[in-house]
Amino acid sequence: MAPKVSIVCPTFNGATRGYLREAIESALDQTFKGYELIIVDDGSTDHTKEVCEPYLEDSRVHYIFQPNAGPASARNTGISASSGEFICFLDDDDLWKPRKLEKQIDFISARLSTEHRWGMLFTWVELINAGGDIVSYRGHHQEGSIYRALLFEYTIGATSSVLVKREVFDTVGLFDGSLEPCEDWDLWLRISKEYLVFPIKEYLVQYREHQDRVSADREKVFYYEKAVLKKNLASAPPDINPKEVYASYYIKGSLSYFASDAYPQFRQMFFTGAKLAPRIVGIEHILLFLLSFLGTRPVSVVKRIKRYIQRVMVERRCRHMSRQLP
Repeated sequence: MAPKVSIVCPTFNGATRGYLREAIESALDQTFKGYELIIVDDGSTDHTKEVCEPYLEDSRVHYIFQPNAGPASARNTGISASSGEFICFLDDDDLWKPRKLEKQIDFISARLSTEHRWGMLFTWVELINAGGDIVSYRGHHQEGSIYRALLFEYTIGATSSVLVKREVFDTVGLFDGSLEPCEDWDLWLRISKEYLVFPIKEYLVQYREHQDRVSADREKVFYYEKAVLKKNLASAPPDINPKEVYASYYIKGSLSYFASDAYPQFRQMFFTGAKLAPRIVGIEHILLFLLSFLGTRPVSVVKRIKRYIQRVMVERRCRHMSRQLP
C-alpha cells in the first residue's frame, strides 16, 4: 500500500556536517507512521552512504545517490521517486518534533476535507544554533490567499516545515535549480498564486542556523532573491505594485548589513528602497537609519540591549512551552 506521506531528505556530505543522523531519526520518530523516507544523496564524497545504511533496514527508508547537482535537483529527484499523496521535505541539518506529521494530517482531516483549493501547509519554526539551543522563533499567521504577503516577506518558516499535495507539482512544476539558494521561495510563490496555503500554528520544526548553510552567503542570497522577484513579478496580477515589492526587498535586505555593522551598505540599500516607495518606510526603519550615523560603539549598546530582550523572550517562551508538554 502506498504511503500517505513521502518525506524527501536531500543531503550532501551529511556525515561530515554531523547532523544527518539526528534529522533521519527525527523523521523515524514521528507518531504518524504512514510515510516513506527518501534520502537523496547529492554526490557526497564522504561516508554519508555508510551513515544511511543502518536505517535502510526499515522498509520505509530509501536511499538514492545522484551526481552533485544542488539541493533543488535532489529534492526534485526525491519528488519524482516518491509515491505518497503528500510530499514533505526535511533538510539534513533540521529536526522535526515527533508530532509534526500527525498535526499536519489531522489539520487536513479537520479543516480541509471539503476545501479542495488548498495546496500547501507549513508549521511554525524554532531557530536553533549548531549545538541545538533555541535562539529564536519564526511563525506567521497569514492563511488562505497568501501570495501577496509572500511577495513582500518570506512567510514560510523553513522548507522543512511544509507539506504539499502531490497534484500541486503537476500544476506549478518543481524546484527551479537556477534560483538556488532561493528556489524554495520561488516554488512557494508559484504554489500560493494557484492554491490556498495554511499554517499549523505550532512550533513543530527546528531550523538550524549555522555558517555551513547555503543561505549563509548574503550577497548570493540578495542576488537570487531579486531574480525570484523578477521572475514572479513578470506574471503577477495587476494590483501588485512592483515598485513597492522591490522597495520592501531593499529595505528588509538592508537590515542584514545593519546587523553586521556595515553601515554604508545599509544606508545605500535602505535609501534605494525608500526612493522606490517612500510610503512603506516605517518609523523603526528611520530610527535605524539615523542610528547608523552614530558609529559602532553606540549602536553596539543598542544591539546588546536588543539581544538581551530577545534572550529573555526566548527563555520565557521556552518555559511556557515546557509547561504545556504532557
